[in-house]
Amino acid sequence: MGVTAIRGTTLKLASWQIEGWQVDKLASVASGGVSGGENWVPVVPLAALPNGERRVIIQDGDNILLLWYKDEVFAIENRSPAEGAYTEGLLNAKLTQDGCIVCPTTDSTFDLRNGATKEWYPKNPVLRALTPTLRTLYVYPVKTDGENIYISMQGGVKSDAAAEIVFSGKAQPGVTASDVNLDKMRMLIDEDSEGFGFIGKNEIINGKAAIIGFLLLLDFELLTGKGLLDFLYAATNAFN
Repeated sequence: MGVTAIRGTTLKLASWQIEGWQVDKLASVASGGVSGGENWVPVVPLAALPNGERRVIIQDGDNILLLWYKDEVFAIENRSPAEGAYTEGLLNAKLTQDGCIVCPTTDSTFDLRNGATKEWYPKNPVLRALTPTLRTLYVYPVKTDGENIYISMQGGVKSDAAAEIVFSGKAQPGVTASDVNLDKMRMLIDEDSEGFGFIGKNEIINGKAAIIGFLLLLDFELLTGKGLLDFLYAATNAFN
């Protein structure tokens, strides 16, 4: 496979598999290719991020989420500023019509373009009053050239740094705006498969099990004189 030289950048290629097809890993960093004060680093080929999908990568130790929003690629930190020590990340976070990403656990929203906090604990007024807005969502400048996706790393990167894809499948962001690319993602469900949930068959089974359990408990109490009926008798006698 040919290698396209990028000015000021040294490229090393390593291969891995993404969804059954071969992709060349750009294990590279800029070595003096700074333009306009920004250090543009090629992280993954554009073909490795199909429209409507998300990728979690690690670049120079930073956990970064690459995603599409209305035919534009964004790169943000894969961590919600509204979450504490534990975070599930933003891989499955919903997007809004006005270009914000929603924290899955707190419903706080952050602007994809500048990381500004739009809503802070909107469904929990107590935490909203007690917890100040700590920081904004970190957004990485990103650009594409038709072949690769580049992000700008502040302060430069090490000469041996490499982008590593740690998630390369489809996310399930839930209910998303109808005109947002990620609305294309759908989870395929086999309607014939059985499982635990609020479906008619399961509810009938649960109801029958509850009735049988109640009848067995009632029989046990009638035979032994102990249990709920015994408590009710004692309470009635106490009031009398």
